[in-house]
Amino acid sequence: MEVHVRNLGPLKEAAVKLSPVTLFIGVNRSGKSILANAISAVTTAFAQAQWEYAKRHADKRLGKRVELRRLAQLFSEKFQEEVFNIPVKRGEREAVVSIKYGGALLTVSVDRAADFSAKGDIFEKAEKAVAETLLVSVRGDFSYEPYLHPWKTLGRCDRIYPEALRWIAKTFDIVLAGDAVYEGGNAFRHLSSMVESLVDLGRRGGCRNLVLEEPEAHLHDDAVFELAKFIYGQASGGRGFLVTTHSDLLAAWVAALAAHPDPGELGVELAGGRPEVRIYRFRLRAIGDAYVEEVDLSGGEVDMDELQLRVMEELSRALARVKNALRTA
Repeated sequence: MEVHVRNLGPLKEAAVKLSPVTLFIGVNRSGKSILANAISAVTTAFAQAQWEYAKRHADKRLGKRVELRRLAQLFSEKFQEEVFNIPVKRGEREAVVSIKYGGALLTVSVDRAADFSAKGDIFEKAEKAVAETLLVSVRGDFSYEPYLHPWKTLGRCDRIYPEALRWIAKTFDIVLAGDAVYEGGNAFRHLSSMVESLVDLGRRGGCRNLVLEEPEAHLHDDAVFELAKFIYGQASGGRGFLVTTHSDLLAAWVAALAAHPDPGELGVELAGGRPEVRIYRFRLRAIGDAYVEEVDLSGGEVDMDELQLRVMEELSRALARVKNALRTA
C-alpha cells in the first residue's frame, strides 16, 4: 500500500510505502504519529464501510427490506468519526491523504472546518470484490473478502492477540488470566508501565494490521530486542506492523534482522517467508515543518540520530564509571 499526503500536520508533503514491517522514527512533533493515525483513520473507516456494505447486501439476499447504499456514501458516514485525525498544516487550506492499493486509488481531502470529500476508483473495485466473495447462510451469518484491510491502532483494535499472549508469557513471565495479571507467579494489582503496555498489546492487539505507537517507551534494552524479534517473526506469517518510535535501537535491531542470513540464529521464530522491512526517518526543519526520508537498509544498519548517539555514548561512559566504582569498593 502506498500513501501520499499533503499539508498533513507538520508535513508539507510525504510519500511512504507500507510493508509487513514499517517503522516511522523521529523526534517529537515531526509528524510520525500524525501520519500513522491518518492512515489508521482512513483505512479503518473504509473497512467499516465495507462491512456495512456487505451486511446490507447479505440482508437483501435473505429477503429483508433494506436500503442498498453505495460504498462511497457509507465511507463518508464512517469517516465522520475519524475526520479530526487529519489535521491541516498551519497556513494551508486543506490536507490530502491519498492511498493507492491494488491499482486503485482513494483520495480524502479535509479542510480547516473539518469538511471533507472522498473520491477514487477504489470504491467501485471494493464493491465488486465484496459482491464476488459474499457468502450468506440461511441463519443470516455472512462472510466476504475485504478489498482493503485496515491498519488499526490499539485504540481501534479490540481483539485478543493469542500469539502475543504466548510471547509475553514466555519472554517476560507475565500471564494474563481474565482481568488478573501474574508476573513471576504473583498476582499484581498495580502494574508497572512496562507490564501495562505488554498487557495492552496482548488484550487488544489481535488485528491483522497493527499500528503500534512508541512501544519501546516502557521497555528496557533487552526487551526492545525481544520486541523486534516478535514483530519480525509475526510479520512473516502475514500480519502487518506500522510502528512509530523514538528508538534508534529498535530500528537498528529490525534492520539487522532483515539483513541477517538466518534470523533463527538470533532467536526469531518465523511463521512464513522473510517479511519486507521499510524504515522512514522523520526530520524537523523547524517547529511545524517536517519532512520524511526513507532509510537505506541495504547494509543492514541504521545511522543513529546524532543527538541520540551522543546521549547513548554518555550513558555508556557513565555506566563504565559506576562499574569502576563498584570494583574499587
